[in-house]
Amino acid sequence: MEWPRVVGVEIFSGELPYHEPFTIALGTSTASWNIVVRVLTEDGFEGWGEGSPSYSVLGETRGLVVSWAKKLAERLLTEKCSSFEHLYLLCASSRSPSAAAAVEEAVLDAWARGAGLSVTKLLGGPLRDRFETDVTIGIMKPEEQAARAVKYVEQGFRTLKIKLGADPEEDVQRIRAVRDAVGEGVRIRVDANQGWSVENAVRVISKLANYDVEYVEQPVKWDDIGGLATVRRSSPLPIAVDESVKTAVDVFKVAKAEAADIVNIKVMKSGGLLGALRVAHASEAAGLENMIGCMGESRLGITGAVCLAGSVSNIKYFDLDSDILLASDYASGGSRVERGEREVPSAPGLGVEVDRKKLVKLAVMGRA
Repeated sequence: MEWPRVVGVEIFSGELPYHEPFTIALGTSTASWNIVVRVLTEDGFEGWGEGSPSYSVLGETRGLVVSWAKKLAERLLTEKCSSFEHLYLLCASSRSPSAAAAVEEAVLDAWARGAGLSVTKLLGGPLRDRFETDVTIGIMKPEEQAARAVKYVEQGFRTLKIKLGADPEEDVQRIRAVRDAVGEGVRIRVDANQGWSVENAVRVISKLANYDVEYVEQPVKWDDIGGLATVRRSSPLPIAVDESVKTAVDVFKVAKAEAADIVNIKVMKSGGLLGALRVAHASEAAGLENMIGCMGESRLGITGAVCLAGSVSNIKYFDLDSDILLASDYASGGSRVERGEREVPSAPGLGVEVDRKKLVKLAVMGRA
């Protein structure tokens, strides 16, 4: 099938504050700066996409993201891009994965709307129409994390993701406090965001196993695959990798070293939904399960990830909560959360509406 050409592109940015400062081992954020792309196809359908860049994980600066968004927009308007493979190859050329993700998502949204299909169907689904997501609690004092955990459980969440990695001894206290506060029947996941040494990871994980932890994510530096393998060999808990895997090629490096059990897919790391789909297929081929996570996406970007999650059987764990942590949004509709469950949207495209008044226009790339 040949999809309609893109004849217009607009590029925006938006900055959304968090409800409160969000701290992980890599630093503290108070807001999420995102890039937003709108495209118009030759048959008159518009599509929206979002990128949420990360300097600490992807080395992206705002200037780099905007520059590559403009380059990709220019190529969309001048080159024939009428298939999934064309679109993937165009976006894979970008040095800014989040800019690529925004452009690609916008095109897929427009194509799906024009065909009267949801993006979930466009990606091969739906496999599921809803799923349970966790909710993330940033690094705080143990008693503060425990109080936050109780609050989320009262809201209906049954899976908690606890950020660790700041102090090994206090990290154990954090999980003990959370488990004591929520009791049994609530899943606890741990993410150290590269914060531990290999030796500390081995020691801390052996203690965390006493508190019924589901898995431990990225315990050591992203590029220390040998260290990850050492941790996994000694770990009583499954090990997940996040920053260590960005592309399908990275999956096989981790698998060859037997360094993980689970690979965390993020659309922003993979340069879009089509790149993320390749990571999922590579993971399945390598015998690794997937979780799907997020950066700082609003309802717009998170809905794209939800559509992927609703389409891929190898995705077993869901960490799609970034929009919940934001104090405001420029997008509405799409995937809603009710008592810890995310709805996979069935409306044409992403089913998201974007309020342009809440965005800052960066460029208008005319109509061809």
